[in-house]
Amino acid sequence: MAEDTEYKKLPVEERCVHKLWKARVDGYEEAAKLFRELDDEKSPEWSKYAGLIKKMVVDSNALAQEKGLEAALIFVENSSLAGRTVGDVMSGIVQKCIAAPKTKTKELSVQVTLMYVEIEKHEAVLEELVKGMDHKNPKIVSACVATTTQAMREFGSKVIPVKPFIKKLAPLLADRDKAVRDETKQLAVESYRWIGSVMRTHIASLPQVTVKELEDEFDKLKGERAEPSRYLKSQQEKQAKIADEAATEDSYNENTPPSNRKFKKYRKQALSQKRLYGSPKYTYPRLDDDAEAGVEDLDPMDLIDPVDILSKMPKDFYEKLDEKKWTLRKESLEALEKLLTDNPKVEGGEYGALVSALKKVITKDSNVVLVAMAGKCLAMLAKGLSKRFSSYATACVPALLEKFKEKKPNVVSALREAMDSIYASTTLEAQQEHIVEALTNKNPSVKSETALFLSRALCRTQPTALNKKLVKLLTTSLIKTLNESDPTVRDSSAEALGTLMKLMSEKALAALLVDVDPLKMSKIKEFHDKAEIKIKVTAPKKELRPATAPAAKASSTAKPSGGSTEPKPVTRPASTGARKTVKKPGVVAGAAPAALSKAAGGKTMASERELTPEEVQDKADELLPAEILNGLVDSNWKNRLAAMEQLLAHIPSYDVKQPGISQTLVRTINGRKPGLKEMNFQVLKLKLDAIRCIAENFPVTPITVDHVVNEITEKLADAKNGGAAADVLTALADATKLEYVVGKVLSFALEQKSPKVQSESFNWISRAIIEFGFKVQPKTLIEDVRKGVQSTNPTVRGAAIQLVGTMTMYMGNALMVFFDGEKPALKSQIQTEFNKNLGEKPPKPIRGVQHSSTNADEDEDEDGADRASPEPINLADLLPRVDISSQITESLLKEMSDKDWKTRNEGLTKLQAIISEAKLIKSSIGDLAPALAHRLLDSNAKIAQTALSICEQLSTAMGAGCRSHVRVLFPGFLHALGDSKSFVRAAALNCINSFGEQGGYKEFFESEMIADALKSGSPALKTELWAWLAEKMPLLPPKSISKEELTTIVPHLYAHICDRNAEVRKNANEAVLAVMIHLGFDAMARALDKQKPASKKDIMAALEKARPNLPVKPLPKGKQQAPIPEETKKVVRSGGGAAAQKQGAAKAAGAAGDKATTTAASRKKEEDVDTSPLLAVNSIKNQRLIDEQKMRVLKWTFTTPREEFTELLRDQMTTANVNKAMMANMFHDDFRYHLKVIEQLSEDLPNNSKALICNLDLILKWLTLRFYDTNPSVLIKGLEYLAQVFQMLVEMEYMMAENEGSSFVPHLLLKIGDPKDAVRNGVRRVLRQINLLYPFTKVFSYVMDGLKSKNARQRTECLDELTFLIENYGLGICQPSQQVALKEIARQISDRDNSVRNAALNCIVMAYFLAGEKIYKLIGQLNEKDLSMLDERIKRAKKTRKPTAPADMPTGLKPPAQVVQQDSIEIEDTVGNGCDELPPPEEEGFTGMEIALL
Repeated sequence: MAEDTEYKKLPVEERCVHKLWKARVDGYEEAAKLFRELDDEKSPEWSKYAGLIKKMVVDSNALAQEKGLEAALIFVENSSLAGRTVGDVMSGIVQKCIAAPKTKTKELSVQVTLMYVEIEKHEAVLEELVKGMDHKNPKIVSACVATTTQAMREFGSKVIPVKPFIKKLAPLLADRDKAVRDETKQLAVESYRWIGSVMRTHIASLPQVTVKELEDEFDKLKGERAEPSRYLKSQQEKQAKIADEAATEDSYNENTPPSNRKFKKYRKQALSQKRLYGSPKYTYPRLDDDAEAGVEDLDPMDLIDPVDILSKMPKDFYEKLDEKKWTLRKESLEALEKLLTDNPKVEGGEYGALVSALKKVITKDSNVVLVAMAGKCLAMLAKGLSKRFSSYATACVPALLEKFKEKKPNVVSALREAMDSIYASTTLEAQQEHIVEALTNKNPSVKSETALFLSRALCRTQPTALNKKLVKLLTTSLIKTLNESDPTVRDSSAEALGTLMKLMSEKALAALLVDVDPLKMSKIKEFHDKAEIKIKVTAPKKELRPATAPAAKASSTAKPSGGSTEPKPVTRPASTGARKTVKKPGVVAGAAPAALSKAAGGKTMASERELTPEEVQDKADELLPAEILNGLVDSNWKNRLAAMEQLLAHIPSYDVKQPGISQTLVRTINGRKPGLKEMNFQVLKLKLDAIRCIAENFPVTPITVDHVVNEITEKLADAKNGGAAADVLTALADATKLEYVVGKVLSFALEQKSPKVQSESFNWISRAIIEFGFKVQPKTLIEDVRKGVQSTNPTVRGAAIQLVGTMTMYMGNALMVFFDGEKPALKSQIQTEFNKNLGEKPPKPIRGVQHSSTNADEDEDEDGADRASPEPINLADLLPRVDISSQITESLLKEMSDKDWKTRNEGLTKLQAIISEAKLIKSSIGDLAPALAHRLLDSNAKIAQTALSICEQLSTAMGAGCRSHVRVLFPGFLHALGDSKSFVRAAALNCINSFGEQGGYKEFFESEMIADALKSGSPALKTELWAWLAEKMPLLPPKSISKEELTTIVPHLYAHICDRNAEVRKNANEAVLAVMIHLGFDAMARALDKQKPASKKDIMAALEKARPNLPVKPLPKGKQQAPIPEETKKVVRSGGGAAAQKQGAAKAAGAAGDKATTTAASRKKEEDVDTSPLLAVNSIKNQRLIDEQKMRVLKWTFTTPREEFTELLRDQMTTANVNKAMMANMFHDDFRYHLKVIEQLSEDLPNNSKALICNLDLILKWLTLRFYDTNPSVLIKGLEYLAQVFQMLVEMEYMMAENEGSSFVPHLLLKIGDPKDAVRNGVRRVLRQINLLYPFTKVFSYVMDGLKSKNARQRTECLDELTFLIENYGLGICQPSQQVALKEIARQISDRDNSVRNAALNCIVMAYFLAGEKIYKLIGQLNEKDLSMLDERIKRAKKTRKPTAPADMPTGLKPPAQVVQQDSIEIEDTVGNGCDELPPPEEEGFTGMEIALL
């Protein structure tokens, strides 16, 4: 009996592999018990059992296997290492457990499987289950199918996707084993419950009996809501976080839905009722706004594997398609149609030739049957390629829209299908030009079908995909077709507008449909009611109020919205220096939709109703005395003068808020004859001054300006009052918009015959631009200026040329492009004026900006655009562009594709000449892009280089419009990037950069073009492409690239990190950071799970190396401060020293005066912002050190920090009066708050050094906690801060106490073996500083302890540090004795790691140079191999050694003859400065450094 229980003396892990089954059972039970007790998922205990879990589940003894599965379940549920075991364990479960005879074993195996799914290893689990479905044993097959069904039922089809097993359903349903068939039917039904009718297409090929059975089961599920009952671990954490935020929200909003209020209750129940097996008894309620209701949307194409149809096409396809006999062409299209029908999902490739051929049939073939077939083939090809068809969409859409002129129903139907299929790969924004052009086509059928296409497209478009500019463009175009004579066109337009209104809301389109007559508006609303949006519109997610959010402000304090018509006071500069600046109501600012609109003045003009003459008369009678009104129309100029003088005196007395005041006064002055046609210059002067005064002091609208601007412009030519007229125009521009007034002035002046009016108008505009800045639309202004420049009158011409010179300061030399066509003499004059102003910095605007400082804060939102400097003008949008599509003839394209390379070269040369002559071209270039794409792949390197040069030339000539051709041309650029010829690669790189600079880089990362190139490219391509990505991607805005597209690049990146080619490896490693900036470290680490185990190590090393260089995302504006928890009465575990701490705290608080005696209840209601110093000067540090030395509190020693250590530090900081806000940031989970703390401490360091010394132990302890965090940014910043702290302490000659060193140095040494160079260098630097603040022998002992680490890099660094200590402080530093220390160092010579061996040899060699041959006695006996290595190293070192001064030693510091250890000092009564353990140096007469050297 004793022999039977002998195994119980063995360790648990040995019992688990014992040959006796009873011993294994006992071992498994003990392991399960241990697993339950471990509360830390990262505990090192887990690693002992990670390799034993597979053995547990495949145990040959049935009872032992059952106990092993129980232990495995607990392990998987609680250990962070569980994910590493999934492959081996799941393979064992499928082979040995899932179909076991014992019911409990089967149940446990299923629970382990589901637990692996819960910890997010569902992909590996499903892979093993699918493999099990091919097993010979039908019991295993049926069990795997049943487990898959259960997993999908509990987790849903997003976690357990249908695609991996969908193809196995048919053979399994036909299996001869009934159990397999029954379980497969259940899996099919469960799949239908989640993906809906998509399943029907996959069971259609089954026997009719089986289909009928499944259809009956499907019908039973109609209307049933599919929701998961169990969630992944990450989802649970996310929903728990949502619940916490929702609970916080309850304190702000009493009307929170019950589901939110009860969430915490559910969560607590779920955690408390959690069962050992299976999912929790209570599952988390779904609070996601975007939670799907009912069946999940799934594209049937996702379940089909793509097929390469290019290789399966008939070899004579293109030849037959060019035959004259229509039946041969039909055969060719029929073959393609059958191929596309049999293979609905098409693999990506180069389909440019096929698309061009089909497009040619559609546009050129006279046989309508073939046109319909080609349209159908194009539709199937677009549907099969999906998003990958986007590169061909731009070329196809205009041709298809134009072909809608065909009236045959079969052709129209095929074209509709093709347009709808193509739209799935593109956007309305990308095709807006073609759509608008088709809506203006002469053929009514084209207009009607284009509008109907818009209706269908809008039904499948998210509202967020339509910007305001696009909505306005489409609406305006449809309103025009709404007024067509053809009823079909009108109805189609109304349907499109109704659908657009349904998608964007009536409110969004109301302003654009103001001019539509009621009858047509009712038709639009009728279609609006009928329209059905066929996609799920994603509403913007509402963010819960943060925990620290202030209470909502009263509605009365809210700022007016951007559309408010309520005037607000602004300050305007006077027209002349002598006039007083008066506040007056202005207009509310609003952001203009385009950059040029902002540049033209970012404010929105106020509007008002135009008053009738009778209303003006009535209001004038109310406002003005009769004598003034009569005097204005008096025939005697003196009476008119007197009346104007009285009117000027009355103007300041009027209320600025009175409606229509400015319009009434201005129209009264101008409307009463003679008005501004006044012949007397004195009266005219007063009238102009009155209008200027009104403009400066009252709100003025364009209605008012329109009534006087022409007359005032005419008076610019007046010899005596021209200056006054100019001042009035300036005031009106300041009150409304410069752009508006300039437009009115120019349109009137250029119609006048008087050269004086024209020249003075140009002169005023020139001065106004300097005063206001360039706040006008350049395009319109340039057109009018060109008219002035071409004037026959020299005065007008000179004024216009002077205005051009002023514009040059703002627009640069590119403005000269607009005058290239002028005569040489005139061009010379313009160039001379250009040269005068070119390069000059424009003066700062003095008008049209906010000068008042008092209203700066309240006007920040409303007038931000006005105060901001105008955005730079984008000349590319203004330059006149040439449409070269008519010159891209079919003969030119044939010449470019000729078999003879010389002919091809001639064609390209002609194309270069066309582009060079046009200089600036429109983006519409016909079929040129696909033709150029073929030449990029030309076998002749010179032809390819020429094609690349043309593409670069195209991008420069097109400007931003070149982005529409990226999808066609970019694959060719990438192909050329991998060419064997260096000049072709260089040309490709220049071309790519040119397209990126002109049109942006976003389109490069669409349609998986980069992923496809990396998949099949040459080593040269991979090398160049990774280098380019590493250079460009970090410069792109974070959200400018689709994460889905980047995810397709990651597998190739990982493969190339381990590539055989050295250059590919190097550049791929450099690109890791670029990809990580956009995807994040976590996403890239998750993608690592799919890699082979052999390559994971290298890839993870590359990820870890790049991680510290990631830019840190700033904290949200509203969350710069972590929430400060309410104070609770906590007792610091300080034993007998508690009273002393309280006494010390009371003394520190007493200095604040009587205000510190407020009650605890009132303190809780203090302001959230703690304005106290970050660290307080106090005298309680010594008591903390004494308490720790006497074991009254926990000693700061641990391998991983536990919660009790964090709580202890928090309590000690609270007692030490550390700033509450900073403490809240210190103990927050988000590392960005930790960075903020380090930043605050760094800023506080120079001015608060005394407080830092008083709290040094607390700061060091907090930083040791950060050493165990995973974020490298905090670690690196923390080490930089420590370097500053220790440098300051060295300068102050401070000496660290024993407790301060012992609680910091051991933790610091853990990071000396960090894989990141920046961390290791930081640790070394801090250690060298600590040597000057802490006894060398203590540091030596801690470094010696570092040799026990399992981390080879840490052992290496520790040995290097020991070498440094021995070299600088001698062998006397060795602890506990020279012999013991050197023996341990010498033992490292036999280490299996090469770097450790070298470091140990270097250390012993350094000791040899200090002790000589005596060293052999001190290190003891070595084996022959180690001794020979040491002898060889010493011999080599003797030859190379030169007598040098000790490295890295501060000036004046010599190695000590004797090192005196400093013990912790116990201070019974806190006296003196209360900060340092040792008395200040000046009081003792010697420095702290001298103490260390005694």
